[in-house]
Amino acid sequence: MVPNCLIVGIGVTKDNRLFLCDRIGSKLFVLSDKGQQLAAIIMDGRQWGIIMEEDMNTAWVTLPDKPCVQAVDIIKMEKGREIKVPGKCNGIALIGDEIAVGGNGKIFIISKTGDLMKTLNVERGDIHAISVGQNHQLHYAQAGIAESKLKCIKLEDGTVISMSTQCTYRMVDIKADRLGNVYVLERSSNLKLFCIEDKTLKTMLTTEDGLNNPYSFAFSTDLSKLFISNNVEIKNSEILVYDCIL
Repeated sequence: MVPNCLIVGIGVTKDNRLFLCDRIGSKLFVLSDKGQQLAAIIMDGRQWGIIMEEDMNTAWVTLPDKPCVQAVDIIKMEKGREIKVPGKCNGIALIGDEIAVGGNGKIFIISKTGDLMKTLNVERGDIHAISVGQNHQLHYAQAGIAESKLKCIKLEDGTVISMSTQCTYRMVDIKADRLGNVYVLERSSNLKLFCIEDKTLKTMLTTEDGLNNPYSFAFSTDLSKLFISNNVEIKNSEILVYDCIL
């Protein structure tokens, strides 16, 4: 448990350290996968999304209130420089040497020096999570939309594509895997899997598996573990750990 925190973003390193974004405070918590607190990095504001760039010993964290993306040295456990974003920012992903940041109805593509490279338009509403697909398309989650189809947007021309005929409900986090499948976390306490082969959504975890007000999830780099932030709304977030069958 992480008391008095709303954990809304999870980043995982190769050695299974968890970097946890807190929505109500300025601390970025670092825990072991056994729950031991290793550090609490004082950021320049409340956080939301995080993406790891481990080859550069860096994590990138969105600070929606500023709005900016802030770098973190994951070896020294220290905050770094800020990159200003043109609008409110929540979800975040890496596309090569550029950063994709989710705003309100927009996805900003920025360089690591802060230059705005491109703006992509989607449905109005905060984009809480972004994930890069097989063909560099961007999958995105908007928890403020009660019912929606699973969609992605093409990076090259901004075309929005519906991927499934089935609806999702208040998607708050999303992750694409290397095979083209997409995992979706719903605020209604469901983790679902979109299978690329048959284009169907399958429910993987529910309240019966312990989910209650989840907000984010992440896999370990070897895909052996799944981490989910839970009980987020009561300010005593917990991290659920599930073993994955490979």
